[in-house]
Amino acid sequence: MNSTSSDITDTAADVLSPSRPPRRSRRWQFARWLGANLYDLRLLLYESRLMLGVFAVLALISTTYIVANYPLSLPEALYETLRLFTFNTSLTFPRQDWVGQVIFFVTPLLGISLIFQGVLNLARLLLDKSSRRELWQVALASTYRDHVVVCGMGRVGFRVVSQLLEAGYDPVVIDHEWDSEFVGRVMARGVPVVLGDARDAAVLQQARVKRARAIVCAIDDDLVNTEIALTARALHPHIRTVLRIFNEDLDRSLERTLTDTVAFSASGIAAPTIAAAAVSREVDYVIPVGNTLLGITKIVIQRNGMLDEFVRKVESVEPFRIIDHRNAAVQAQRRGMLMRLNPGDRVTLIGLLPALEQLRVKNCADTKYEFMQPHMPLQHPDEQFDTVIVCGMGKVGIRVVHQLMQLQPRPRIVGVRLPGDAATLVRKTLPLENVTIVEGDARNPDVLAQAGLVRAFSVVAVTSDDLINLQVGLAARRVRPNVHLVLRTFSDVLAERLTEMFGIRTTYSTSALAGPTLAAASLVSGVRHAFYAGDQLFTAANITVKAGDALAGKTVEQLLDSQAESLFVLGVQRDAQVQTMEALPPVSMVIEVGQVLTLLGPIEAIQRLQGGGV
Repeated sequence: MNSTSSDITDTAADVLSPSRPPRRSRRWQFARWLGANLYDLRLLLYESRLMLGVFAVLALISTTYIVANYPLSLPEALYETLRLFTFNTSLTFPRQDWVGQVIFFVTPLLGISLIFQGVLNLARLLLDKSSRRELWQVALASTYRDHVVVCGMGRVGFRVVSQLLEAGYDPVVIDHEWDSEFVGRVMARGVPVVLGDARDAAVLQQARVKRARAIVCAIDDDLVNTEIALTARALHPHIRTVLRIFNEDLDRSLERTLTDTVAFSASGIAAPTIAAAAVSREVDYVIPVGNTLLGITKIVIQRNGMLDEFVRKVESVEPFRIIDHRNAAVQAQRRGMLMRLNPGDRVTLIGLLPALEQLRVKNCADTKYEFMQPHMPLQHPDEQFDTVIVCGMGKVGIRVVHQLMQLQPRPRIVGVRLPGDAATLVRKTLPLENVTIVEGDARNPDVLAQAGLVRAFSVVAVTSDDLINLQVGLAARRVRPNVHLVLRTFSDVLAERLTEMFGIRTTYSTSALAGPTLAAASLVSGVRHAFYAGDQLFTAANITVKAGDALAGKTVEQLLDSQAESLFVLGVQRDAQVQTMEALPPVSMVIEVGQVLTLLGPIEAIQRLQGGGV
């Protein structure tokens, strides 16, 4: 690509314009159904090979005898053989030939039984897919190409499949049991499920891994996921590999050893968001850029608030970017020089956490003219309420605590270890410093009091049990009605009910936070985080600017103004020798060759920018 000034406007508009992959047409769906049935028929014929072989031998013997003893051609003899099978032959009975007599008696008796049994069995197996579900799912998988193989249908795997379907891509699932909570749900959405151990090469071949674009190993076991990845690479050396790995050392080693491989920890992806929610409010997602946390939040523009302004003016004052803008009728608005925020508009923003806190204050109605700070709940820890209590010290809890330890300013951190938490091994991986640990059941108000509930800004309940997390939150609210709650839940329905009934708006699912990232990583290289904004899957990816790239020589502002649904520069590493990433660089910054950019945009835009996707 050329680096002339017009290229960033013209080329980028074509290259970066967001468009979701087209949904499959009915003709394609019919072709896939037909292909699956033909594959299934081939398997059925193979299963019935013994019976079909006996039938063919019997027909051959009978036809040969008729040709040799009657004045008939081969087609006529074959026709008479078929009639003989049904006791309807017109041939004279061979009274003087005992061989012929045996054939005339055995052929119809044995033939008709083979015909009826074979037809009935074939029809039953062909029509009744439920009696042979495994083979039918393999037949469906055989029609897929350029798909993503997802191994493990737990909570994370289910979210990955859901995100791929939402983004318009085809997944094929491998799981070791039909009774898994989510297998039936993905099959109901038309996703093939291959039953078996994904470490087995034969099972991976049934999922057509050789024709897949990527494989996602989403099982909650580092060793199993590693074995799956190695087996898949033996079958398809160039397949993009995404692993769910908790151990950070193993994570980095695998990425260095295996090309085109990325490894993520679901708890590691979720921890920054949960930690940020513990010291802030109404944060939907968080992307770490260097040592800085960038929060994503959604707001509705209020009338006569300080945000009732032109976008350019608002973004020039506060360190944030508007990544999705919809009017009151929920229609997408195109970015431009004169784009304005109007009352009722719904916007998704990304910015520094303190900037988002100020944003919520400025967005209150009628503050533009009254010059009064509205009464709002405490937005972050202060001298009086300086404590964050983390209940549940498993994989997620320990990651959240570790993320809180890195915040500046750092809150006072208290961890409550619930009965059954297996934190010993995790602590060896992520040692805790100056963190108070309280042993006990956080559902007990006395335990919460011991943890310092009286001075707590927030209580974070992140056990693996939705009910326990809810009970912890309600116990804290009974003692401190205004305490900020952050709860880990898997059920989206439960999260909605908690908002309606108790005003608990900060509920997060680890798998829901991690799912988009693992799904995006299977489609685009360099992905570190992904999330949904509006109806698009946004992806944050690291890209190195090379000589001749259209980005080189342009300012961040030019990149923002060059197209609708712009690419956003979230961070820049200016010097390869200095491993520091500057978050949200100024719009006047010139993009230079050799810089490493963290770019955010719709996944299709990132794919095209990288040269046509994967």
